[in-house]
Amino acid sequence: MVSEQKIIYKDKEYKIIAAEQEFIIHPAALGILPLAKASFTCNFSAEYFLDGYKLYLDRIKLLDDASEKEYVLKDCRLYYNGSILIAADLVNEFRVKGSNPACFSYQNVKELIFNDGVLVTGIDQNRAMHRIRKNLELGLRRISNSKDVRCINRFLDSAFVGDYRPFRLTYNRFRYIKKMKSCYDKVKPVYVMP
Repeated sequence: MVSEQKIIYKDKEYKIIAAEQEFIIHPAALGILPLAKASFTCNFSAEYFLDGYKLYLDRIKLLDDASEKEYVLKDCRLYYNGSILIAADLVNEFRVKGSNPACFSYQNVKELIFNDGVLVTGIDQNRAMHRIRKNLELGLRRISNSKDVRCINRFLDSAFVGDYRPFRLTYNRFRYIKKMKSCYDKVKPVYVMP
C-alpha cells in the first residue's frame, strides 16, 4: 500500500494521486524487500524528481506500525511506462472514497505520460477539475448521491489518458513487480539511520 508519494515537477512539489499499474516503483523491485506476495502489501512512501525529462527516485520510506526505515537512492533513474496523476494546491476537500481528497479537490492537476522513464508529455487537467467542482458547488452534483458519483467517475475516465484502476489479481501485481525488478538489479539503496 502506497501511503504518500511526491514529485518535483517544474520546480513545484506535487502530490501523486495515482499511477497506472499502481506503482511507479516498489521496494521489492529495488531489493529493499524480498520478492514475495507478503511484501506487496507493505506500506511505503516515495519522493521523485525530474532531471530534464528523465524520472528519478530520490528516497523511499518503509512505514510499519513500529518504525520508519528511510532509503536514499543516488541517481536512481526509473524506467516507468505509463501515466501519473499529480495534484497541488488543495481548494476544497471532496472525499469520494477513502481518506484522501479526490483529484478534483485540487486547483492544479496534471497527467504526466512516461515512456521508459522519459517524460513524453504533460496534460493540464485543471479545467476538467474546475468543471466538477463548479457542478458540486452549484448543487448540480452531490458526493452523497451514488448516481452523481458514477457520473463524475465516467467524466474522469473520459478526461484522463491513464487507467488508474488497481490490479484485481495478486498474480498480475506479482508479475508486474517481478518485471520491474529486472530493471533495477544493480541499484543499491542506502539506509539512512534515524
